[in-house]
Amino acid sequence: MLEALRTIDGAGAVVLADLGSSLLSVRAALAELSPAQAERIVLANAPLVEGAIAAGVTASTGASLMDVAAAAEEARNVPKF
Repeated sequence: MLEALRTIDGAGAVVLADLGSSLLSVRAALAELSPAQAERIVLANAPLVEGAIAAGVTASTGASLMDVAAAAEEARNVPKF
């Protein structure tokens, strides 16, 4: 996880964590990054599949990192039926 976070380029990245243990892993890795690296990574409280699709579509439009994270988080409230 740490190596993946260190190689992020461009505008940054939105990270989705689906289980408690993955959240702990991401937070531990973020703590090892420099402040400049960590500020380009947003941890989103979003469902993994729906959030990833919403984030990917939003990112493809050139949206900001915060807008991409917001789209992922909004996917939590989309009704399935």
